[in-house]
Amino acid sequence: MTFFSGIFAINVWTVIACLLIGYLLGNIQTAIIVSRAYYHDDIRNHGSGNAGSTNMVRVYGYGPGAITFAGDFLKAFLGVLLGQLVVGQVGGYIAGLFVVVGHCWPAFDGFRGGKGVASSYSIAIFTFPLGALGAILIGGAILLINKKMSIMSLAAMLLFFVATLIFRLSNLPMIILAALLTIVVFIRHAENIQRLIHGEEQRLRKEGL
Repeated sequence: MTFFSGIFAINVWTVIACLLIGYLLGNIQTAIIVSRAYYHDDIRNHGSGNAGSTNMVRVYGYGPGAITFAGDFLKAFLGVLLGQLVVGQVGGYIAGLFVVVGHCWPAFDGFRGGKGVASSYSIAIFTFPLGALGAILIGGAILLINKKMSIMSLAAMLLFFVATLIFRLSNLPMIILAALLTIVVFIRHAENIQRLIHGEEQRLRKEGL
């Protein structure tokens, strides 16, 4: 039995293995682990209610936020690496995508996770370094101007997708990966988008950036 995507075919059980590897890694919620270990609390009880680095910065400060970002970044990197070891490039794409899915909707934490940005950045850098770094640098410049992390996150992911369309047009699996990552990040930022539209989005701050 095979899984067919138009230009590649791999064993369906291998696909499932990559999917599970990614999803289980995604369920490792760095923000929840750090908030419980050091503050004896659950970050999801505070701020935006999300288990991500931005909410950690707002609630606990830059140190815990940086640790959270690093943990979420590394688990996605590991997911892509393990997926590649299982079945090559496509396996890395599948595992990476499901790290983000597991991070956003973790079965072991009531399907209440983060927004997938740090993990998506990691996958982008691993799979297309120049495109990812260019997108993140432009997003960073946007953040310096408006101090709103949500705009950086959305802009960087959209720019990464555009970069894959321009510079990786022959790599359909990668374009699909970039598109799906961007869709997930936009879905998880639906409330932020609504607040941006109404001019109510907060700046990144533990009181301010």
